[in-house]
Amino acid sequence: MVEIKHRETGKVIHRLDSDTLRGCIIKGVELRGASLQNADLSGCHIEGCSLSEADLNSANLTCARFVNCVIQRADMANSILVNADFSDNVFDVSRLTNAAGQGCKFRHARMNRAELTGADFSGADFFFCDLKSTNFIGANLTSANLFGADMTGANFTRADLRRSIMTDGKILGAKFEFAKMTDSIGTNGRPWGFTAKNQQNKKKSWWNVFTSRAAL
Repeated sequence: MVEIKHRETGKVIHRLDSDTLRGCIIKGVELRGASLQNADLSGCHIEGCSLSEADLNSANLTCARFVNCVIQRADMANSILVNADFSDNVFDVSRLTNAAGQGCKFRHARMNRAELTGADFSGADFFFCDLKSTNFIGANLTSANLFGADMTGANFTRADLRRSIMTDGKILGAKFEFAKMTDSIGTNGRPWGFTAKNQQNKKKSWWNVFTSRAAL
């Protein structure tokens, strides 16, 4: 029997008829404020649950799948999220500092004002994800898919965005100071920093022609 307790009160909020959380299936359970620090939730399937304000610090969520869950203001710092699927879930104001999320999915998820400083989300999928005012300072986002993502006001200072894709994304007010952008694709579908070809042979306006001749 595994008991999941509240992080502050210690009250048991859910019991599982198992000796491990690994590979567990939990559906439709209120897990707000759950104490799951260092828990092994790898391969688990959690659906229709609230994990808002839960403590998932240093938890192992490798290959886990969350479906229609609300995980607002949760502490997921230092967690392992490799190849996990968090598509369509809500992570507003959650803390994922230094998390390891290589190859994980956040497709259509909502992560506004989340904290991802120093996290490794290389190869992660943020397709049409809400990332407004999210903090990516120093994060590894190499080869990440940010297609259509709303990154309005997000902070990518010192982030590694090499080979990332931001086509059709929104970046109004976003910060990219000292970010690595080599081979990344900008919001216009072209390589970041794309500049038009030299137009020296373009026909000049009459006043430019007149000015050029006068200078001879």
